[in-house]
Order: sequence, then C-alpha cells, then structure tokens
Amino acid sequence: MKQTIFHNAIAVLAVGISTVATSFALFATSERFLVSSFNFVALEVLPSAFVSTVVQEFGSNALWLSMVFTGGVLSVLLGILGVASYRFTGSMLPAYEREAGAAVAAVLLAIAGTIVVGDVLSAVGPAVVGGVAVLVIEEFPGLPDEPMNEKRRTTVKVVGGIAAFNVLAHIVGFIRRQQTQGTEQALQAGAVRREAESLVDEANEKSLAAENLKPLISEIGVFYTVDINPEPPQLDSQTWELEITGAVEEETSFNYSDIQGQEIVHEHKAIRCLSDDIDGNLLDNAVWTGCRVGDLLEDVELQGDYAMMYGADEYYYSISVDELKDCTLAFGMNGFELPPEHGHPVRLLVPNRWGKLHMKWLVEIEIIDAEDGGYWEDRGWNGMGEVNAVTKIDRINRLEGGTIQVVGHAYAGSRGVDTVEVSLDGGDSWEDAMLSEQLPDPDTLRQWIYEIRPDEHDQNQFEFRARVVDGEGTVQTEEQSGPYPDGATGWIERSISAS
Repeated sequence: MKQTIFHNAIAVLAVGISTVATSFALFATSERFLVSSFNFVALEVLPSAFVSTVVQEFGSNALWLSMVFTGGVLSVLLGILGVASYRFTGSMLPAYEREAGAAVAAVLLAIAGTIVVGDVLSAVGPAVVGGVAVLVIEEFPGLPDEPMNEKRRTTVKVVGGIAAFNVLAHIVGFIRRQQTQGTEQALQAGAVRREAESLVDEANEKSLAAENLKPLISEIGVFYTVDINPEPPQLDSQTWELEITGAVEEETSFNYSDIQGQEIVHEHKAIRCLSDDIDGNLLDNAVWTGCRVGDLLEDVELQGDYAMMYGADEYYYSISVDELKDCTLAFGMNGFELPPEHGHPVRLLVPNRWGKLHMKWLVEIEIIDAEDGGYWEDRGWNGMGEVNAVTKIDRINRLEGGTIQVVGHAYAGSRGVDTVEVSLDGGDSWEDAMLSEQLPDPDTLRQWIYEIRPDEHDQNQFEFRARVVDGEGTVQTEEQSGPYPDGATGWIERSISAS
C-alpha cells in the first residue's frame, strides 16, 4: 500500500510539475504562463479581505509566495487529471493502453490549460509534455522491494530524468523572466487593487445606518472636482514623467513604473476644497493608493527648503520640503486606477491641508529656497494653513412615530473628529451626537446621527446647531465667514419644526 501511495504521489507530481514547468520555460511569468493566469483568476475569486491580509503580512514577498502556492495547487490538479485520464482510458482500451492513455491525457490537459490561460496555442506545448510525462512515469509503476536491480535502476533514472527536465525548465523560465516583468507588475497591481477594495469594504461596514447619510467613502463619479480648466489633461502613463528640478545635486525624473515600484501605501483621506461653504458639498473621502514622496526622494539630494509643484494643467503651488516628504503620490482611488478627472497618472495628497494643495496631473517638483505662493494666492485667496473643521447636515429624516432624525458628517483634518455636539436651543446647551467609528486615518470624515423626539420636549420649534470638537479638544468656532479668502467657518444652523 505504501508503495502504491508513493507511486501515485510521484506520478501526480511528475505530470503536474512537468506541465507547469514547460509553461514556465516557454512563457516565463507572462500572462500566457499557466500560474500567472491562475493567479489572475484567484485574485478575482478570493475575498478582498483575504488578499489584503496576505499582502499586509508578507509585503513584497506576497506575489512570489502566491505564485509558489497557486503553482503547487495547479500542479497537483493537472497531475491528478493527467494520471486519472491515462489510467481510465487504459482500462477502457487495454489494447492501446499506452498510446490512447497518453493522447487522452494530453488532450484533457490542453483543454484545462486553455480554460486557465484562455489561449489554445499557449496550452498545447505544456499539455504534450504532460502527456509524455504520464506515459513515461506509468511505464515504470514503482520501486520494487528487492535490492537494486535493473528495473529499479531504470525507474530511478526515469524519475531522475523527469526531475532534471523540471529543473532545466525552471532555469530557462527564470532566465526569460526579465522579458515578462509586465505581467508580474499587473499581478502585483491586482493584489494592490484587492487590498484597496478591502479597505473600502471595511470603511463601508463602519457606516451608520440612516437614509440620506453621506457615505464614508465617496464613489469616484460622485467625488467632487474643481479645476481651472473645463477639461482635464489627458496624460499617458507610459510616457508620463515626474521631473525633480531646481536646487538639487542632480536633476532627475521618475516614470510611472518607478512610482509603482516604491513601497505601496493605502490611506483613507478626505479632501475639502477651499471654496467649500459651511453647507456646501465640496468635501469627500476616498481610499487612495500610492507611495510616500519621502521614499521617492530618498536618494535625491535636495538643496532648498521649499518645493514648487507644477501640474500639466499649468496649475502651481509651493509648500515646504518637510511637508512635501509627508505627502503621498496617489495613482489609485478606491481600488481603481486614478481617473483623469482626479489627476491620472498621479496626484499629490497633502495631510491636513485644503484641497488646492492636492496637486493633480503632477509633472514637476522644483526645489526652491523660499515659499513662493501659488495659483490661487496670485488671485487673492489664502488658505495655506490647516483645513478648517466643519460639521454638515446631510438631511433631516422624519421617522415613524414622529421622531426627527438629523444626519450629517464632520471633518477636522488630521486633528480628527472627537465629538459632534448638537444643540436644540440655539447653542445654550449641548449634547453629543452618535458618531461612526473612526477610520484608520483621522484625516477623514465621520458620520453623525442625532434623533429628536418631540413628545419629550415642550416646544414645537427647535433651533438646531451642530459643531465639532476635534482630537486636540478644540471646539469649532462659531464665527460665521464665507470661503474667501481663508475658508468658511461657523456652526451649521437649522430651524426644525416638530411636525
């Protein structure tokens, strides 16, 4: 029994690994490689949370670990298919056991490979080798118990020959791997996308249950846009470059692959436009994917204290180098490639600052000696400091039984939203609203809900107010001002009738 189990295991592995190794030798890690295609399928089928956990646990090694794991699984599945079909065919056609068995095994392996790769020609070569492997290995059904004899020596030679073939095939595949880096990058991008999708799902799960409440993550088509031109620039990521110029030891540039080749980060981040009023709608939150600017500039010797950033739309702004290094260069949004209207190929995300600094279509960073304003400063606006805290009312819902449900969202930059306080008497007394759970980054929205039960109050009219207490304990200012020039301030106000 042990001998039979041993032989079955050797046969399955010999056939499966030979099939996969041949595919690797022919196509390296391109999309025509069985394991690469199988990985693409796995990325789409496996839960986003599982993919995210693997990526977070193993980092840059996650791709190769997944290739080894899925390659092993695929080898076993193909080996079982090849061996089982060979033996079944032989039992049906004993007179042509070897020829018919090998032919059927090769055909079925080709069909299976075609299903995985989506291309018949890419599956034929590996399938033929798999058919030959099952023919050879089944011709020598085991290692006899007697001392080394001719049959035993022949069997060992056959197994050794198959092993040597597989080693050689893998060596050829690794040598040719440099020609197929694009598929590896696509697989890596797929894993990054699923990780971002997992973060979007996690955020949505933290959302409060109420109608007409602004979601914690805004969909791409809903996320606000404000631009200086009617149409966004159309940039090709394959030819795009980010130039680092000015006061540097040596001017340099980075292409799209360079950006994606940095350590990948995902972050929840809200953006609020400087022109957003207290009750405006120019504030949204998303999950962004990119790299830290500090990591990108690590080997660039900067010789100035400020940076002037330029966009392809002729937009410009300056910030300090220290602040720039804490920024993120985002190339993804909510698990998708950054769309043109949001800055494709890359945009800048600046912690705790107004949206005007979140440069889209970034093409150049010029290192300079002193701060030099920017596009909107030259037109009378300011808003270079921290983004103002704000509380907004999304909707007033009338529930069954007469309950009045006020729902909204709040934002206070990197200070975070600690509390949303509401008043029913114009600000004389305050109570805490119910808040959604804080997302991992405090520089994000929090939802809030407050319910008024008129039968508990001896009044028919409520002078409703709402304000933020941020993570530093600072209460949002009551002073009312419009967006120009430093951003809107003040509490949100509503007069709400009991009926």
